[in-house]
Amino acid sequence: MADDILKDCGNECGCAMEIGTVINDNDCVFECELHGESDVVDKTYNHYVEEAKSICESAVITTEDQENAGVLTKKVRIEFSCTAENIIFQMRVKPA
Repeated sequence: MADDILKDCGNECGCAMEIGTVINDNDCVFECELHGESDVVDKTYNHYVEEAKSICESAVITTEDQENAGVLTKKVRIEFSCTAENIIFQMRVKPA
């Protein structure tokens, strides 16, 4: 639905839409996969945890690790209490 509305707006000046059209008010979860050497992945993960907890102490953070031939893949899921916290988090960190 949002894609259709955005297409209808085009690039014309003076176009307006409700912010709720672009931002889903139920988007409280950030998910990503980190890949690489264990120490690099852990450093990035620890940065994510620090930022998430600075925004929302009650953020629920879960991970799933898989290692193959010395390469660590860490699936990260951070559940915030509201969409605004998720947006703030994503603006503060560069998602992998």
